[in-house]
Amino acid sequence: MEGSIKKNYYLIFNNIMTYLPSRILIILNSVIIIPLFAYFLSEKQISIYLIALQALNLMCTCSFDWITKAVLRFYEKYNIKNSLNVFFSSIFWLSAVVYILILISYFTFKDFILEKFAVDNISFLFTILLVLPCGIRQFLYQILRARNQAKLYTLSILLYQLGFIVLFFAITKIIPNAHAVLFAMMVSIVAIDIYIIRSIYLNYKIENKINKTILYEVLKYALPLIITNTAYWAILNYSKLIFQNMQEYLNTAITGISWMLSGNIIQPLVTVFTFASFPVIIKKFELNRLYKTYFTNILQLYCFLLLPIVSIFCYFSKEIVYLILPENYKMAAIMLPFFAFAIFLHEFMKLINFKYHLKNRTYIEMLFGIIIACAAYFLNIKMINSFSLLGAAMTLFLSEVILIIVNLFVKFRSFDYLNYTKILKTFLLIAFTGIVVFGLVQLIFIPAPPNKYIYIIKMIAYISCYYGICYRFKDKILA
Repeated sequence: MEGSIKKNYYLIFNNIMTYLPSRILIILNSVIIIPLFAYFLSEKQISIYLIALQALNLMCTCSFDWITKAVLRFYEKYNIKNSLNVFFSSIFWLSAVVYILILISYFTFKDFILEKFAVDNISFLFTILLVLPCGIRQFLYQILRARNQAKLYTLSILLYQLGFIVLFFAITKIIPNAHAVLFAMMVSIVAIDIYIIRSIYLNYKIENKINKTILYEVLKYALPLIITNTAYWAILNYSKLIFQNMQEYLNTAITGISWMLSGNIIQPLVTVFTFASFPVIIKKFELNRLYKTYFTNILQLYCFLLLPIVSIFCYFSKEIVYLILPENYKMAAIMLPFFAFAIFLHEFMKLINFKYHLKNRTYIEMLFGIIIACAAYFLNIKMINSFSLLGAAMTLFLSEVILIIVNLFVKFRSFDYLNYTKILKTFLLIAFTGIVVFGLVQLIFIPAPPNKYIYIIKMIAYISCYYGICYRFKDKILA
């Protein structure tokens, strides 16, 4: 392996490792909190919480997520120009207008949501109240990312999770329903927002005006992200909404718990690449130092580090469900492999789609998102009616595959940023290694009656052997 490529891998790996502790905390929290939800709340209460949570995600997507993404995208540009005061002033007043629109939307669509998805008024009210503190937290997190303050970011996540778990235990003894979870979330997030604000020195003066040039640039970049992220949200959540509307609360709960189990463990790891790489790539791009080899190495390292973890959910889904979830959630074993690989592909696609953000052509990604989301809606209805839970899982996986394929074909002139042959070679070598290792493990551990200790040893042996072989041949795999 050439010295320049080794240096790239070293820099990328170190950058990822600065944020990895925060991702591990999220995973540990999920391992604790998901079984608690499954054991302490009824299927209907879990379904209400999951629908409320997805409504919160959608509202954040349509309100503050796109604004905070613009903060990260243009922070370096206006920092170089020494114009951060006017930049943040424009962002502040834009955010104020957006939250007013969210409140208007609440009163407009409240009755429809309460009727269609069996969400009670208090749960939906808590969801609306959560939007502002969640938006502030996202804004603060982007500032921490731009400043590379990974330690404070990690500490804030640790404190949030501890506060959330303690409050959940305290409140659920009095109110054993979805209200307890949402209230615990709200109090914990507000507390963390205050903590971060007090911990960082934001010496930006907010002026009573919006710079039209900045506003135009931000809106051109970020407005398509609203529709794009809404389309992605729809693709990821159609099945839960359809099951809930059909009053199949157990299927909603199984789908949601399966998604949380795979998503809350895999997603923190896969998103660390976009989380850690995006600010670095933007800075290189603004300074005209973005190289094809560096970008390609990010995708290769993504496959190298994460495909083994994703494969655990594909090959050992029954064992995972047996170890973590109650008996009535055993059907989650069918959904885990599809969900896990869909999450892997979704974040892989986001890395590929950095090209739209750098060239300020996010509307192209938006168009693809709209088309696939519309097709996924009708496909979900057909597949769920025919195959129920399996149909929902297959539709999600297929949607992510199509999204990657269509986005791969878009190329910009004078912006050849990826070597697809190298990425495909790395992916195939790692996938083939996983198949071989799984076959060996299956031969060693002869099928026996369910035993949690054997299952744990089996998975540890698999992942250890997998990573061991990959590391041994890393120069060939990552070349």
